[in-house]
Amino acid sequence: MLENILKAANSYAAGLKQVQQRRDSWLKKYIELKDHLTEIATYLNTNAEYKQGFFVDVLHAFNEEMNGTSASMPSITFRSGEMPMLVTFRNSMGEKKGYVEKGFHITFNPTITGQILVLLSPHQSELDKNPPQYATLAIIDEPAQLTNDITDQILAKGIESAFYSSFTGMSMNVEENEDVPQTPVAHNPIGFKLHDTTEKVK
Repeated sequence: MLENILKAANSYAAGLKQVQQRRDSWLKKYIELKDHLTEIATYLNTNAEYKQGFFVDVLHAFNEEMNGTSASMPSITFRSGEMPMLVTFRNSMGEKKGYVEKGFHITFNPTITGQILVLLSPHQSELDKNPPQYATLAIIDEPAQLTNDITDQILAKGIESAFYSSFTGMSMNVEENEDVPQTPVAHNPIGFKLHDTTEKVK
């Protein structure tokens, strides 16, 4: 009976070993991933027809209580730049106000278990009454398994899904594709009051 209890207690050691192996693997893999994502961003910045800009950021887990970071848990974000929404308002004083849509973010986040959670933060703007929700693109159990091919597939899926959350993609019909996570899209009317102008229709 004591052997069974010891076996159960030793599960902690096995679990800790697995977590540590995953974290060590991520510290090597994220450098390769950053380089690959940077190549993709450069390619898109050169060849994409619409150039909102594509960027790669490295972030670290942050503890607000003591203002500290953890070097052992870096995350990598592939993101797009802002896009003008082509809506401009002017007043009698000559002031102008325009609206832009924030870019999407695809983030490779290490979890406390050492797994990598890939999240999509869709496009959003000041015109959104409710901020859009994150969508899970993938969960990578072993960081070493995150190859360039798998990364490319995740990005293609994420960018396609992000497109449908943008004002540029809301008018398009989403094809029935189970591989593309559907981000909630709010087709809200523009939240402004109508102004009675001096131009009357006769």
